[in-house]
Amino acid sequence: MELHFGWQKESLLFRFKTREIRISQTEIFCLLAGILIFGAAKASRSAEVSQLRYVERREYGQEEEKTSVLVEGLDEEAVLLEFPVAGRQYTDSGAEAAMDDLESRLERMILGDNPDLSHVRSRLFLETSDEATGLTIRWSSDSPEVVDSQGYVNGENTDRKNGTCVELQAEIRDGQGRSRQVTLLAKVYPPILSAEEETKTALLDQIRHEEEDTRTEAGFYLPQEYKGVHLTYRDPEEGSLVWIPVLGLAAALFCRIREGNREKEKKKERDRLLLLDYSELVSRLQIFLGAGMTVYTALGKITEDYLECRRQGGQERPAYEELARACSQIKSGTPESRAYEEFGRRCGLPSYLKLSGLLEQNRKTGGKNLRHLLKLEVADAFEQRKNLARRQGEEASAKLLLPLFMMLGIVMVIVAVPAFLSFS
Repeated sequence: MELHFGWQKESLLFRFKTREIRISQTEIFCLLAGILIFGAAKASRSAEVSQLRYVERREYGQEEEKTSVLVEGLDEEAVLLEFPVAGRQYTDSGAEAAMDDLESRLERMILGDNPDLSHVRSRLFLETSDEATGLTIRWSSDSPEVVDSQGYVNGENTDRKNGTCVELQAEIRDGQGRSRQVTLLAKVYPPILSAEEETKTALLDQIRHEEEDTRTEAGFYLPQEYKGVHLTYRDPEEGSLVWIPVLGLAAALFCRIREGNREKEKKKERDRLLLLDYSELVSRLQIFLGAGMTVYTALGKITEDYLECRRQGGQERPAYEELARACSQIKSGTPESRAYEEFGRRCGLPSYLKLSGLLEQNRKTGGKNLRHLLKLEVADAFEQRKNLARRQGEEASAKLLLPLFMMLGIVMVIVAVPAFLSFS
């Protein structure tokens, strides 16, 4: 087999006797890159294998951790081994040097916002470990009511002028049984108070001295003045009198809202009665017009019948009241058209406005089609009255739902309580 190769148009050409194989530059580049990456990865893994012969410990004072390695050569396949590796430990000289270093930095470590240990007014940060050396620290205080083992400062229990000395004991440990006791002296003062807090504290001291001096007596008097300012006292449980005008304003708003709701309810009830009376009023007007009466005579007859019923103790009806007022206006000289217009406007409902329009139109045209129009209006009025009755029935049934649910709840309680009590 003869093989010939060479470059042709930026590609490598392999030619056999019967066929040709062409490899482009990109394909060659990819092939070489794959070989190089494989070699680099193989060399890196060899370096990692050589590095795993040495296991590096964690820093001083850190806890034990579990390490895993794959061992090749023990068996046909690699074997996984897991073993614990403890943190690095100090030698005797190393522990002494680390403790000396920590002791030299201990005071600066715990100061916090305080300038030094001779002027302590805020919390001391008593750290329990040191990251630099890995050593642990255990704190104790000879006056925990002033400075506790966590560094919290209570300046109220100190001498305000001279301060209070507190001895802090720090036990430094390296975790292998070595330890060292370090004693730090701190002078604690009360916290710096604002002018208001200073005044309050001074007054409390004055009251405290008065209470201590009169413990053999039935009681004692509070100071009547402080630095020339007259003082008054009251029981904080009595509450503030400022709520009285606020309650008055709330009561006034409540009355205003209640009065508005009453007016709405009155208007709603008046509209309901107007709708109920409309069909009867139009029907009677149609009957009287059919008997040959004029519009004014028919309305006067309807009004007389209503007033007679009222004299006998009948119920007041807003539609007939407004009609009586319209008839009274006509008798006093008001034009009929104007009286009918005002009658419809005072009633305010679309049906009455339509009726007043028909009566006013009758005055202008002579009443040729009034009876026919009133007949149609009577049919429409009775249909409205049926719809109103149906709507009132639905509202009444909805109002009954609340008592029904309350009764259901009571029945469920009566049934469930004995059942629960029988289990207990």
